[in-house]
Amino acid sequence: MTQTSSNPMLTFRKPIEAELAQVQNRIAEVLQSPEPQINGSLEYLTRQTGKMLRPTLVLLCGRCLDQIGDDHIDLAAMVELVHRASLLHDDVIDSAEIRRTDKTANALWGNTAAVLIGDFLLCQAFQLGAKVRCESAADILSEAAQLLCSGELLQNFQKGRWDISEQDYYRIIEAKTASLFKSSCQLGAIASEADNHQVDAFARYGVELGMAFQITDDLLDFLGTQQQAGKTLGTDLQQGKLTLPLIHWVSSDDAGKAQRINMIQSQCDTEDLIERMRQSGSIDYALNRVRQHITAAKDSLTDIPQTPAKDALFQLADFVAERLQ
Repeated sequence: MTQTSSNPMLTFRKPIEAELAQVQNRIAEVLQSPEPQINGSLEYLTRQTGKMLRPTLVLLCGRCLDQIGDDHIDLAAMVELVHRASLLHDDVIDSAEIRRTDKTANALWGNTAAVLIGDFLLCQAFQLGAKVRCESAADILSEAAQLLCSGELLQNFQKGRWDISEQDYYRIIEAKTASLFKSSCQLGAIASEADNHQVDAFARYGVELGMAFQITDDLLDFLGTQQQAGKTLGTDLQQGKLTLPLIHWVSSDDAGKAQRINMIQSQCDTEDLIERMRQSGSIDYALNRVRQHITAAKDSLTDIPQTPAKDALFQLADFVAERLQ
């Protein structure tokens, strides 16, 4: 069962709450197998609904311009399946044991099973895509999946590179996270027969929102609780992934750069590291970047007609920025 807008943090769902329930039902329909052992694993994953942000974007962008139809529901289910598949693979890569307060698939059934289940979800997503009347859906989703994989590969190649630049970091997060946010917005708009200008506006919103979301996610890995982050904390640093606050902290002092890198490599106390980043302004720097992306996301919708769905997209943007509170 999906979470409802009775949660004060999820009020942006209100205009499409009934349709989100339909999306979850559609996901449950396609995550079926005649094999009882496989089906049990799929049912476990079906119960882990999360915040459903990407399908929410499909539905809200569509609702900004038209009523929601069956294609919107299928497209929303598609992007959520791709997202969930990426989480399964991420948890294997990170050796994570907790996801959304529950045990991860790899912790329960092992890495091989988790990867294969993720592949099954991807197959089901593209099977849904083959059925929708939106001709460009498969191309858009394929491009997003390709970028997502490219971003993860780039991040993997950069592991342990403590001198990574902000530019490299932004390339990674735009590919691995913002690409699927962008596609979700595009698909919702296209299913509502948006013109090219409108599709581009929603795409820009999705990119900016996705960038803000990933930076916030990276901050939560340091500053949040496990419940807020929805995953095992501290995995970024343990896996040798430099995120924005760390990149800024390392690069903000040329004279002490080598010493700071050595401190990270020596697996220093995380609380001490966080305090150093606070004192140097690196935490505030990352928070300011989140705010800039949120402002840019809202500005991109200037020419979109004012509707409750557009208001909800603004509320969703605020929700992303406020996750650290």
